[in-house]
Amino acid sequence: MSHTPPIFIKQGKNSTAYLTLNKPKTLVIFVHGFNGNATSTWDEFPSLIRTGNDFANSDIIFYGYDSLKVQANNNAIRFYSFLKFISENTPNKLGYKRESIDNDFTYDNIIIVAHSLGSIIVRRALLNAKLENKNWLDKCRMVLFAPAHRGARILNLLGETMPILERLIAGLGLFAIPVLDDLKPDSLTISNLIFDSQNYINQNQGNFTIAHSVIWANNENVVYNEQFCNDPVPTLIDNKSHSSVCKPKSTYIDPYTAVINAL
Repeated sequence: MSHTPPIFIKQGKNSTAYLTLNKPKTLVIFVHGFNGNATSTWDEFPSLIRTGNDFANSDIIFYGYDSLKVQANNNAIRFYSFLKFISENTPNKLGYKRESIDNDFTYDNIIIVAHSLGSIIVRRALLNAKLENKNWLDKCRMVLFAPAHRGARILNLLGETMPILERLIAGLGLFAIPVLDDLKPDSLTISNLIFDSQNYINQNQGNFTIAHSVIWANNENVVYNEQFCNDPVPTLIDNKSHSSVCKPKSTYIDPYTAVINAL
């Protein structure tokens, strides 16, 4: 094993870290989507990371947040606070001390892997970092699975991500899910995200807004598969859905490979 057993950290919701037993060079952060979970969204990623050598010099954090009761921009503010904490402090403050890491340690690279709604949260967090001129922003790269940064088909999203009873209750309006308004293609959240990103690109300051890679399921029926600003041409994966496209297995290693290629 190249990493620690799971370390539960206080940042976010049920966030879990797997820290390399070597001196790390890279930080990889996974951010789930709507009604997702810090670790289960990513299926076999934790076990593949711990049993292989590809991430031997990487610290891994599966970041969780409340995707039902909290608006996207508020979650982005909280995620940005976490990014500042982990980028500007020794990772020993996560609760596991490694003698190879001192108080002046910083990561060489930060890879942020997001699914669905997570792409909106990550993009806005990086825009917040730009507003505060954070010097670690240039170290960040995004790998996005089924990103919802151009909006989602709300009924399909509920159908794929929520049990029947929860879906019925939500459909009847018996409890509010504020983020569903944020996920509409014409929402202020998405419109402002596009405007702010394009504005930095037009000023030749927008490299941080461009994803390293974008992966869509060929059978996608939840998010709108429209290009975001200057992102690269997406990779299409056959025989996968909105929810399964980010879940590696022994017979489906494409998500694992996509993250490795960003290191």
